[in-house]
Amino acid sequence: MSTTPLNSESKSAKSIERVYKYVQKYIHDNALSPSVRDICAGAGLKSTSSVHTYLRRLDEMGLIEYRPGMRRAIILKNSAEGSSEEEPVSADVVKLNCIGKITAGQPIYAHEDYGDSQYVNKSIIGSDECFMLKVSGSSMINAHILDGDYIIVRKQNTCDEGDIIAALIGEEATVKRYGKLNGKPYLFPENELYSPIPFFDTEECKILGKVVGLHRYNIN
Repeated sequence: MSTTPLNSESKSAKSIERVYKYVQKYIHDNALSPSVRDICAGAGLKSTSSVHTYLRRLDEMGLIEYRPGMRRAIILKNSAEGSSEEEPVSADVVKLNCIGKITAGQPIYAHEDYGDSQYVNKSIIGSDECFMLKVSGSSMINAHILDGDYIIVRKQNTCDEGDIIAALIGEEATVKRYGKLNGKPYLFPENELYSPIPFFDTEECKILGKVVGLHRYNIN
């Protein structure tokens, strides 16, 4: 990682600083990252190739995570050297932690991983307590929940029939649609290649929350 400071007097360093400040403000105001053309306009730059170069440089400096080839795929890392405080965020935006991985396939062992977070507009979650989980698998593709998506989950321990929920079966976590089969509760996939999972009223079966939205980096 380079140690060149952002406040260097060089022309390129000043451009990098403008790009970084614009990306910060855009994400905080809009709860998603700007496109390269947005950055060109907002930072007063003419060349999209220069913007790509500056974003890669910011990634090397540890200030952002940049994923070339994906649309709007910039993550603020809040890791400026010497800073221990969170960046100020718009009143309309809240930061949600991703607490682990959940499967849209066969259930997998539940685990916590607080290494990732996303900014979400409060219009999606209101004042509710929410968290995020990263999806692995394809059993919910007909509900437009894809492998690699981050689902936004409103914390609750009850749900209505037809709700898409994050649930635990023992120590295994999954995302499915809650429903009933022959009067008994099941978790239903949204992919004909998968079978419903019994979700009986026992200590082994727990509702983590209702899925209220998702965050996606890439659109195929």
